[in-house]
Amino acid sequence: MRAPVIALLIAALGSGCAATPRPRALSELDAVRTSPSVTAAKTSAPQAWARAEGLRRRAEQAHDDEDTASSQILAERARAAYERAVTLSALVRAESRAATAEASATKLDAELARTSEIQSKLDAETRALELRLKVAHETIPVQPSGPPSSPQRELARREAAQALAAQARLLCTAARLLDPSLATLPAVAAKVTELEARLPTAPMAPLDEARTARTACLRELSSVRRPKTQAAPASPTADRLLSELGQASWRPSRDDRGVVVTLERPFERDDRLTRAAAGRLSELGAIAKGHPEFPLLVVVHGATRLPEPREAARAEQAAAALRENGAPKVDAAGVGTSLPGVDRRQPGAAAKNERVEVVFVAPSAT
Repeated sequence: MRAPVIALLIAALGSGCAATPRPRALSELDAVRTSPSVTAAKTSAPQAWARAEGLRRRAEQAHDDEDTASSQILAERARAAYERAVTLSALVRAESRAATAEASATKLDAELARTSEIQSKLDAETRALELRLKVAHETIPVQPSGPPSSPQRELARREAAQALAAQARLLCTAARLLDPSLATLPAVAAKVTELEARLPTAPMAPLDEARTARTACLRELSSVRRPKTQAAPASPTADRLLSELGQASWRPSRDDRGVVVTLERPFERDDRLTRAAAGRLSELGAIAKGHPEFPLLVVVHGATRLPEPREAARAEQAAAALRENGAPKVDAAGVGTSLPGVDRRQPGAAAKNERVEVVFVAPSAT
């Protein structure tokens, strides 16, 4: 009789340890990952795709570890990263078509400029190519995210929306630094400002709007860079700057904005710059003086939420230190806790999340 009793005990224990249900965000992420546009991005935007894959794997690991909240947040971040990869993929294809079109137009102009009839034909073809290029840069449709299924999912959606909105504002600011007269930028930036103001009290996180806003600002930045990118597709300026910063032990990185260096724990308790941070900013100001084609964007990140006046004062201090040491064009912004460097619950997260980014805004595609 003992064997049946043991079997029943094993079955009871097994049923009492059922696996945590798979979050809906992960299931939706699987569908996004296997879509044709994301699959194409794996080849044309491999770095962005790899970042999205890394976030997806972290989301899966968090689910396996039964950390549902982290799994949902990481899944939303992974989804946003896949969409960024799709956008970058579309831009790469569009830029390639633009370069091909320019080469074709130049060749046709040289060969057919002798007669007005052939020249007229060339002009018509050029206008058609420009129209195709404009269409190619339109926003890629994004599948609506749907209503939240739980308070935890709504929290994850809200945090993801805040992060996307902050990224949108920084991308639009980078575009304005490169071209303050860009005609289409004010309307796009105004939508981002309105979205950020509405986010804290919105009944449901406007995640789709935040995605659209980020895409719109990225498109504005790309449109500013397009002429210089087409004129010099293999320009080494960003590589030279990256190498110079690397040799100065800055550990620089690249993102959509340009070349980024980071200072951790740069402020004292009274919001003054630490002596070490002030010295490093002096060095960066001198480097920026030697690269005037790269305007600087100072981004202040907090480990805890600060009042806006304190955050603005911190940003202006860092910007002033750069200007005083030769940086010709500097703007500053604070994003609070919207874009943490690491998960806030990790040991030592505060030291990494309270930071200042100094972004050398790239004048052409990096």
